[in-house]
Amino acid sequence: MAQGLSKFSFGKQNDTKIFCLLSSASLLFWLNSALRLNSRSKLKNKVQLVVGQENNANKNKIQVDGKFFRSLRRLLRILVPGPCSKESGYMLLVALMLILRSICDIWMINNGTLIESAIISKNRANFLGHLSDLFLSMPALSMVNNLLKYGLSSLKLRFRARLSSHLYANYLKGFTYYKMSNLDNRISNADQLLTQDVDKFCDSVVDLYSNISKPILDIAIYVQKLTQTIGAQAPAVMMAYLVLSGSILTRLRRPMSRLTAEEQRLEGELRYVNSRLITNSEEIAFYNGNRREKITVDSAFSRLVEHLQSVINFRFTMGFVDNIVAKYLATCVGFCVVSYPYLIDSSLSQGDHRHRMEVSEASCKMSAR
Repeated sequence: MAQGLSKFSFGKQNDTKIFCLLSSASLLFWLNSALRLNSRSKLKNKVQLVVGQENNANKNKIQVDGKFFRSLRRLLRILVPGPCSKESGYMLLVALMLILRSICDIWMINNGTLIESAIISKNRANFLGHLSDLFLSMPALSMVNNLLKYGLSSLKLRFRARLSSHLYANYLKGFTYYKMSNLDNRISNADQLLTQDVDKFCDSVVDLYSNISKPILDIAIYVQKLTQTIGAQAPAVMMAYLVLSGSILTRLRRPMSRLTAEEQRLEGELRYVNSRLITNSEEIAFYNGNRREKITVDSAFSRLVEHLQSVINFRFTMGFVDNIVAKYLATCVGFCVVSYPYLIDSSLSQGDHRHRMEVSEASCKMSAR
């Protein structure tokens, strides 16, 4: 039995071979998925659209350009009417909580490093002291995290209320609602645009505000801390890598905007088909048109399912590259730039072992974040 189990024990060389084989298999699988996704994107849609949508080759492409930013600026003026509004107050609350959260993250890194150092050095007094600090800081850390979630949720709600009020005021002004439903076929799913799309748009705006503010703040704080500990060359190299990798990933993610817009259009189409069935149920029943309507509903739903599967496939192929470039390769670059001052003749390499361990571990954690 022991001899049989010994066959499953791996050494370092065997582990390296296994990881190389797994990496090669993963790369081949990703290439196969990418080629299949590319071939599917070239296929033409065999089913005609049921809602007033035409396949126009000259249709404007959805992309982040000057027109996009001008439209976003007009919408932001509606969402945030002034500096003294409630929306501005919640945005200020979110910004303050993001600052406090970054400070808490740095304190957690330093305190965790001190706890690990006390464990390695078998210093019970330091271990209990730093562990007590962690226990005492738990209410403050929890309050900061929950205030951040509260501010984001409240900001989303205020944005939705402000935008919905503006849209309803214009939609019910005069005979706009009648013209959109009976005289103009450019917008066939006004109910979805006024409800679901508004909700998703407000969520995206708040997420955009949070996802832009937090990294910028983290970069500023971590650059300062890393510069103080190991010099300015490490943050400079990391920033250069982030700019380069970010530009590459942004270019690769371009089809996602088109896929998202197409998903919303197909969702609205399916919703319109179902609402039309409910509205005209009496006429459909009189002419016994349930089979025809079933074909229409199944066609709209099948197009949505096929498109969602394409979105999943694209996110899979993009996630494979994203994890390598933005996570694992960035970690390797961080280890290289952090280790450089310790591998050459410098002031950091002349310190004692404990000090080098604490500084290098804290620097590695900050660069990895």
